[in-house]
Amino acid sequence: MTAAIEHFEGPEKKLEIILNSPCSNLRSNQDGRWERVVNASRSHIISSISAEGVDAYLLSESSLFVWEDRILMITCGKTTLVNAVPEILRLTGRRNVARVFYERKNMLYPDQQSTQFDDDVARLADFFSGRAHLLGAAADDHVHLYSAGAGAPQPPGQATLQVLMHDLAPAVQACFSVRRAGTAARAETLCGLDRVYPDMARDSHLFSPHGYSANAVAGKSYHTVHVTPQPQNSYASFETNRFERDYAGTLHQVVSIFKPRRLMVLVTTARKSLGPQPHPSANATLQGYRLTRSDRHDFDCGTTVSISNHTCV
Repeated sequence: MTAAIEHFEGPEKKLEIILNSPCSNLRSNQDGRWERVVNASRSHIISSISAEGVDAYLLSESSLFVWEDRILMITCGKTTLVNAVPEILRLTGRRNVARVFYERKNMLYPDQQSTQFDDDVARLADFFSGRAHLLGAAADDHVHLYSAGAGAPQPPGQATLQVLMHDLAPAVQACFSVRRAGTAARAETLCGLDRVYPDMARDSHLFSPHGYSANAVAGKSYHTVHVTPQPQNSYASFETNRFERDYAGTLHQVVSIFKPRRLMVLVTTARKSLGPQPHPSANATLQGYRLTRSDRHDFDCGTTVSISNHTCV
């Protein structure tokens, strides 16, 4: 997100740690605990916002969300997200960890990273016993996923939608520059992001000279957006845990804002919690796009991930 890096790595690394039981003081930051966690990943906190059930920290490279029973951290650029794990475990205790997911999108500039996915898995193996998976095709946009643990099943009506978008329309790229927009709020108005889940409280930042991040929260729900608008490597991501039986409307809204030439969609649910209801699939039909790949992965811990790749026609 900073001007110092000519070819900024927009695609993210993502860590989710789910606890067996809530920690009533986990959300506290009076001792600077979350600064220590974030700094360990080679990032820093810019600002924060809170709702009844979750705290959201906007980072120099993406976002951190903290609930009483879960931590979600997303970083981009040259960050080393796995280095935050020991700091997190000092707060939660290793025995209270039910499930761990570490996700890494295929990088645009892998040679500029200090670690590769296999290195990260080896580091995680110091703390957990898990397995690595490939979601998607190695020759296309894909996600590496490491999963560990089982724990109690999640309650019904929980899901996560991720939309990972490459090659944004030039007019959209321009919305996320200080020269064009001036402020984060103005950038949101120009592109239409202010109309996505408008009931959520939003915390956003427009980087200089270009780049954008936002967190939004309500209750225990969040959504987060990150944009790397440079023409040579434009990328945007959208993620939310707001549950919808059918994500077609939200997916269409997000894709219509960014107009990417290609995108990857992931929908994650707790498989057993859905009962007889249909899975909120990632395979929505997108006008102007061709579905090039569709997969569903059922993991031993009871989690299901549906993925799809779409290309502009």
